[in-house]
Amino acid sequence: MSAPSLVDSLRYVGTITAVTASSAQANLPHATARPETRSMARGAVGDFVFVDCESVKLLGRITEVKLPDAERLTVEPAMGASPEPHPIGRIQLLASVDQRKRKLVRGLRAHPRVGDSVYLAQPDVFGELASNALAKDDQITIDLGTLSMGNGVHLKLPPETLFGRHCGVFGATGGGKSWTISHLLDEIKKVGGKCILFDPTGEFSELSSVSRHYAFQSGEEKTQRVHFPYTQMTEDDLFTLFRPSGQSQGPKLREAIRSLKLVRIYRGKMPAGISRTPGGAVLKAGQPRAPFFAALEEQKELINSPLCDFNIGALAEQVSNECVWSNGPGANFQNWGGSDASLAHCETLIARIRTHVSSPQLSCLFDKEGQSLVDVLTDFFEKEDDDIIRLSFKGVHFEHNTREILLNVIGRYLLGEARSGVFRSKPVIAALDEAHQFLGRTIGDEYASVRLEAFGVIAKEGRKYGLTSLMATQRPRDIPPDVLSQLGTLIVHRLTNDEDRNAVERACGDLDKNAAMFIPTLAPGEAIIVGPDLPAPMPINIHEPSSPPDSRGPDYNDYWRNRKAGDGIKLAEIDPPEGSGSKGRNDLGLGVGDTALTSDETAERFDGG
Repeated sequence: MSAPSLVDSLRYVGTITAVTASSAQANLPHATARPETRSMARGAVGDFVFVDCESVKLLGRITEVKLPDAERLTVEPAMGASPEPHPIGRIQLLASVDQRKRKLVRGLRAHPRVGDSVYLAQPDVFGELASNALAKDDQITIDLGTLSMGNGVHLKLPPETLFGRHCGVFGATGGGKSWTISHLLDEIKKVGGKCILFDPTGEFSELSSVSRHYAFQSGEEKTQRVHFPYTQMTEDDLFTLFRPSGQSQGPKLREAIRSLKLVRIYRGKMPAGISRTPGGAVLKAGQPRAPFFAALEEQKELINSPLCDFNIGALAEQVSNECVWSNGPGANFQNWGGSDASLAHCETLIARIRTHVSSPQLSCLFDKEGQSLVDVLTDFFEKEDDDIIRLSFKGVHFEHNTREILLNVIGRYLLGEARSGVFRSKPVIAALDEAHQFLGRTIGDEYASVRLEAFGVIAKEGRKYGLTSLMATQRPRDIPPDVLSQLGTLIVHRLTNDEDRNAVERACGDLDKNAAMFIPTLAPGEAIIVGPDLPAPMPINIHEPSSPPDSRGPDYNDYWRNRKAGDGIKLAEIDPPEGSGSKGRNDLGLGVGDTALTSDETAERFDGG
């Protein structure tokens, strides 16, 4: 049985009348939706069409249908016969058709000429062409969903197409972004992939595809407690947390870090001439200077490492020990002097360090409760027991920019592992939801700041090391353009903000303004997928995940109904006194069905005047 023809006279739409580089204009004589012909009308906005250029067939999509200005009134109901309208439309040219292999190919192998015919694409033919263009029979594929216009044909992409150049999932609240992430994780697990899910809100806690759940605070169900060792942070991260002033506190904090690194290098067995306090700090007041500087010079490569490999518990005391005269009272060329005036200037820094190191909000960095996340990740990379692990940030506090700093240092750690070759033979996907919160921002003040760029660098160079990213956001405009441009495959759900749509257009040349016009009208769970390995933007309906995310907001209806039913005392209907001027109200001013306040509530309401 021969394959269905792309050109069917019964599906004739119209004729090309004008051509540009990426679009064409056509007469659409059958597009008028009059009552007697509506069921037979052909040529509506959103329809996929084939343009017959003799030896070449092109795939297009109708983006506009209208009447010439002179004929606008011909479709108005009127007495007697009306002149016949002549609709015209604009067609976005998407791809060419390889008729021998029955598949779509990128680019336009020819441009239409005026007079070429346009035919409505049959859904099953369109689905067959799209499916043949995306995957080979012997490849592992990820089944995203069904083509909206493809008669139920499944859209299946190889992992290299979907994640090889990073993947972005965009969509406004309620558009289906979290739904898509959940389904992608199902598919990653099904085909044997490995993924780390960063969950800022905890909405993915019930996903069946996740092997293990980890959290940075106690109390979350089904999670294991972890911490990220501060020794993997950089000095810039610490400066952002402790916020030293630039004139006196910054230099003293840097010197304190150098001193404590020396203690860690020698594991407490300090060279002759260098003394330590019981708390593990280097004692400087009145001590000889030469042995200390000689040890610094000998270990300068380790000392100059940006990582914070030292005992953070001794940092406050060490800052205090750094506040000594170098050539003032009691000092000479051989020894340091006693405490100097800088100690008073550093008191606020010392107090801040002590507070932060013992703060519950920063326990994810400075406590050792639970497993080390570095150990957890190392096991995950080396062993094949787990497919997907989830790191919940739900309990991580917003104070001190803890969430941003924590995620950034984890991203930096993953990038370091990638550069060392860990993922070259075992690629890993890092899935980051709410990416706009963690990319392209600078936190800190004028004295010390950190740019949140770890995941941006992963997007720029992680691919060649086997570390790719899946970034999801409802605010594409807040993703740095240089990061957005690195995302190869985009799954775009409904976006209603013009700036968000413009950001996506700039990031992807395949999604021009004509295609972007469909984005605000997408239904929940429907998306347009675009990418360099796809022949054209494809509208799809994402499959339902095996366990949908918990993206529900508060239930106002139930809460308000229960609160109304449970609070106070319902008053019976009381007839107002004659002449009171208040129909249906009692002496308290309450009407029928109103709720009376208890005595405690009345007192609480009026205590404040």
